[in-house]
Amino acid sequence: MLDRFQRKITRLRISVTDLCNLYCVYCRPPQGVHHMPRKEILSFEEITLVARCAAQLGVRSFRLTGGEPLTRRNLKSLVASLSSIPGVEDLAMTTNGVLLRRYAHALKEAGLMRINISLDSLQKERFRQITGGGNIEDVLEGIEAAVDAGFEQVKVNMVVMRGINEDEVEDFARLSMDKPLEVRFIEYMAFGCRMIEEKKFVPGQEVLERIRKEGDLVPADTEASTKAGGASGESSAPGLRSLRGPAKRYRLKGARGVLGLILPVSQPFCGDCNRLRLTSQGKLRACLLSGGEVDLRTILRSEDHAPHVSNGKLNPGLEKALCEAFIKASNMKPAIHSGRGEPVMCQIGG
Repeated sequence: MLDRFQRKITRLRISVTDLCNLYCVYCRPPQGVHHMPRKEILSFEEITLVARCAAQLGVRSFRLTGGEPLTRRNLKSLVASLSSIPGVEDLAMTTNGVLLRRYAHALKEAGLMRINISLDSLQKERFRQITGGGNIEDVLEGIEAAVDAGFEQVKVNMVVMRGINEDEVEDFARLSMDKPLEVRFIEYMAFGCRMIEEKKFVPGQEVLERIRKEGDLVPADTEASTKAGGASGESSAPGLRSLRGPAKRYRLKGARGVLGLILPVSQPFCGDCNRLRLTSQGKLRACLLSGGEVDLRTILRSEDHAPHVSNGKLNPGLEKALCEAFIKASNMKPAIHSGRGEPVMCQIGG
């Protein structure tokens, strides 16, 4: 499936809920969030139907987001359903980690492959302030549980904010020394058209300079491809970059883990964007910030498409309507986001 700029769409982010058990300062707008009634949120069956259609169109990588996905009851059943779909090569989840200790092993057994954990401070009181009352110990225990469960990748995501946590960049980089983690530093993006809030924005180059104080850095992807005998990451592992995402990856000398930089503001990666987003209310979004969206919930709940599945096969009318909706959303993708949207991250899933 190609968009109008010939970008191949291979990734789908799926928000399973708009609920969250934290109140992070950059995620929720100042006026608060109006949560949707339960009946307006897609069921696990509906999400699985959408994913089946996406896989038929060439989507290979799926990521579960929220809100906080682990607040959705019995999430492991959805993971099991998605992991059994033919064509799914990558199934990941982004979580704040608060509940992860309880569910990490069950999710791994159900078929979840990779996990990203959002963490913006290693200091107990600062973490509490950033998250509106969260307990840092819950997240640290969740990280340990994820590593112990044996996920293919465990990533720790830090949004770097000036005057709030930029002085912890070095501390986060050191997390990669002794543990097989990928610690990723993400440039701060403000809500709506305020793409850069000068008081909080920290450019990736400044983050990289801080990390270099901790030791010698080598490009992790070049390092990996050299060990594999290839000239580049893409040549040694076709499709790897499309599943890995936009991070620029490095390794500190002697470290078990790696470091990643995601630079959506200073070095936008729209030209390589290969994803769509499904909101928890069933809107298929072309772009996080701009473009357009298609209402899949109406399609899924139309009487014309009942039953959804017969003899193990999708209702032909439903399959055709969903495929057309995916193609329509893909063609809504802009060449580059304008920043004129008003995304609510806890409802869209970042």
